[in-house]
Amino acid sequence: MSAAQRPEERFPDDVIVLLHNANITVSCVPIQLDDGNWQAAIFFVLPADAPCLTHGRLLGGPYTVEFDADLHEHEKGTLIEIGIEIITPIEPSRGTLLFITGHSPSHFETLQLISQQDELPLFIGDEYCRVLYKQRIPVSEAMQKGFRQLLDEAVGRDAIIRMTGHYDPDLVFSDVVASLQLS
Repeated sequence: MSAAQRPEERFPDDVIVLLHNANITVSCVPIQLDDGNWQAAIFFVLPADAPCLTHGRLLGGPYTVEFDADLHEHEKGTLIEIGIEIITPIEPSRGTLLFITGHSPSHFETLQLISQQDELPLFIGDEYCRVLYKQRIPVSEAMQKGFRQLLDEAVGRDAIIRMTGHYDPDLVFSDVVASLQLS
């Protein structure tokens, strides 16, 4: 079957719904891959005018991918922010992943999977969630340990806040997002 006859690969339907319903362009969620194992995977949607796109095609690859992480300690809860930068041609593509582990079981599960995986699948798509490129990002032991420490700290901190009756993950999320938009 020629490339023209092959059906186009798209993000999984559940991921497309998640991205559209939340009005976001990057997410990291647990998915079940072809081998049957569950893994955390990153889905990154490029805007139609991204400098790295030429006639709807992504130039180059594989790409260097860099992460940074921050723990936001709010009086009402804890949020983990993970920045991702994909060194795409012309201009890097950047996104931010936000996790509230005490509010959403999938957030906890995703971070737990990342802290155990040797590699992290990355799917880069266009505005219609068609896969333009995919690769596997190696996850070193140091990265695994770092994600595990962030997860443990957030879970422990949130447990204490819950005991005081002051846990409000929605307020944490909105306050952190507002502060990120100001910076």
